[in-house]
Amino acid sequence: MDGMSLPTSMVTRKGRHNWMEERRGSLMIVATVLATMSFQIAINPPGGVWQSTSHEEQGCEPGKTCRAGTSVLAFGDSKQRPKFEIFMLLCTISFTASLITIILLICVVSLRNKLIMWFLTILMFISLVCTAGAYAICIWMILFPLGKHVQLAAKIYAWFWVGFTVMVCVGFLCRLAFLFLKKFFRFLCCC
Repeated sequence: MDGMSLPTSMVTRKGRHNWMEERRGSLMIVATVLATMSFQIAINPPGGVWQSTSHEEQGCEPGKTCRAGTSVLAFGDSKQRPKFEIFMLLCTISFTASLITIILLICVVSLRNKLIMWFLTILMFISLVCTAGAYAICIWMILFPLGKHVQLAAKIYAWFWVGFTVMVCVGFLCRLAFLFLKKFFRFLCCC
């Protein structure tokens, strides 16, 4: 094939082990990137942090003091605080799911077990969806004053991810139900 060849995992039957190792490597890379992104967001939140302790005259919410090192969006405007809390919750879930995946891949996991592969895949799916949700909320927080078109775009993006997540979850559940029914009927036939 003129300088192009298929990976050995696609050519041979013994390549299943190679495919599993490639999958393990891919999961490790995705988990590491997502954990890094989530960690970076936590230490450098959107909108930045207060550089020095500020009061109402410097843009802090009336009657409050914004301490140096705290998030501008969380403590500068009371309307932004609930959005910021949801944003940080999504980032924390993404970070935690990524770290669990990394720990399991390094220490525990035998990728030949389909249940463990499903669990790792679901963890990465959760992490990706939470990252997308955090992105949508971040855009909503930062670009909020720009107008209704930006709000509409952020809402459409968020609803797209909600719909996509529901579709994938339904697919996961259907596949899982199919596998359980298949094993159940095999069990009944063998008795």
